Amino acid sequence: METTKFLTPINSQSAIPLSTSWASLCTTYPPGLLELILLVTTQIIFFWIPSTLLLLLDLTFPAFSNHHKIQSERRQPTWPHIKHCIYHVAENNITSTIIHWVVSYLLEFRPLFRVEPKLPSESEVFKDLAFGIVAREVLFYYIHRLLHHPRIYRYVHKKHHQFTAPMAFAAQYAHPIEHLTANFLPILLPLLYRRAHILTYCIYLGYSLLETASTHSGYDFFYFPLKARRHDLHHEKFDVNFGGLWVLDWLHGTDMSDAVGLDDKKGK
Repeated sequence: METTKFLTPINSQSAIPLSTSWASLCTTYPPGLLELILLVTTQIIFFWIPSTLLLLLDLTFPAFSNHHKIQSERRQPTWPHIKHCIYHVAENNITSTIIHWVVSYLLEFRPLFRVEPKLPSESEVFKDLAFGIVAREVLFYYIHRLLHHPRIYRYVHKKHHQFTAPMAFAAQYAHPIEHLTANFLPILLPLLYRRAHILTYCIYLGYSLLETASTHSGYDFFYFPLKARRHDLHHEKFDVNFGGLWVLDWLHGTDMSDAVGLDDKKGK
């Protein structure tokens, strides 16, 4: 048995049916259509479901929610704001999915990533993920800084900052230009450049979506992969903590990872 197949060295009995099932999917569906289905499924599993569960936590256990929210109850978004946010995010997602489908159709469902029966090796997955995380951080940091430029901010990025106390769904509450340049491209381009396997990209996309949902959750118990408190402070002060990680913020003097916000309950 080849040890280069992804998951095979860990559990060969489970890897064989995985490899067979994946090969069957690749021969059953056009590559571009399979790619589109996987990307939509990843978006639902790693963004919509976690964001919905966090919202249900707000609604079902308000006492617990208020205790663990970083900012006080008076600054939390109202129900009309929440419904508007969800509608707008759904609109962005549906529009981008339709555009993706149309482009795929016009290109005869040729995929952006490698959609092939052979599974990626563990080393390939690790290298692609490491490259993607670092490249995404660099792209996102500088695009995010640009969106805060006075000549751009009020026309584009101000929409996202309407939520001074963020919630998970607000991670994708953005002007279409921001949704494309800050949310979509920094995730897409690094692994597109690497010509990564579609399954590797789905892992990377899932990680990125789960990270941004937890970061915008407003809850104090999300410390990995990024403390929600750190990004919460960005929404409160606007000109600090631009990056997903702290390295570029530290390099450019915009890091306030350990600061306490004006409305941070834990700082009172």
